[in-house]
Amino acid sequence: MESRTAVETVEAIDASVSALAAFVRRATGNAVPGTDGVALTGDPDSAGVDPLRDQADAHLDGLAELAKVEAQLAALKVQLVAGYAKAEKALASPAESPQDRTVREMAVTSEIACVLTISERAASALLCDALELTTVRPLTLSALQAGALSWQHARIMVDETANLDPAGAAALEAHFLDPDAPEAARGIPAGELVPCVPGEGAYLAGAAPPGQHRKTPCPQYGGPAGGVRPGP
Repeated sequence: MESRTAVETVEAIDASVSALAAFVRRATGNAVPGTDGVALTGDPDSAGVDPLRDQADAHLDGLAELAKVEAQLAALKVQLVAGYAKAEKALASPAESPQDRTVREMAVTSEIACVLTISERAASALLCDALELTTVRPLTLSALQAGALSWQHARIMVDETANLDPAGAAALEAHFLDPDAPEAARGIPAGELVPCVPGEGAYLAGAAPPGQHRKTPCPQYGGPAGGVRPGP
């Protein structure tokens, strides 16, 4: 795991949680005068003009900020999972046999499952997604880290690029997440575009048809091998 990237994610989460706390205080009638009103509306003179409307808006704004925090937490989870897997690989003997490698990978999956209290199948899928995002899907991870893309949408992007060649996968990701890409999708937040990826992917680079469940090779510990990402 690149330590600076993870630290930046934590800092972004900290800022978002502070904003979320201000929304919650406003929504519950516990706003700090002269502080939360500015943070929530951007205009201190507008606070209190219509208290009920302001309170209702604060609930919605809080939900929006919460969704951002959830995406950022997902990004941090991805970075921690991938970082752990790569650290365990670095600890392995250079003369590690294929059998030893398989045992190590199974142990890593089991440890992740235990810590997160999820099934090993779910841990395996999370590990595959994490390695994919941290190695070859930088735009998707950046959007997740910024809270601009939900975890569900990030997983769809990973799934829809899994069977494409590197150039096609990069083009599909850039189409939705790079505003400077040729013929980039414009005018709609990336999170609203990603559910359309199956059709778009098929058009751009021969992605599998919508709804088709796939089992695709997972990049284990920095390179393709071994693991298989369970289908949805």
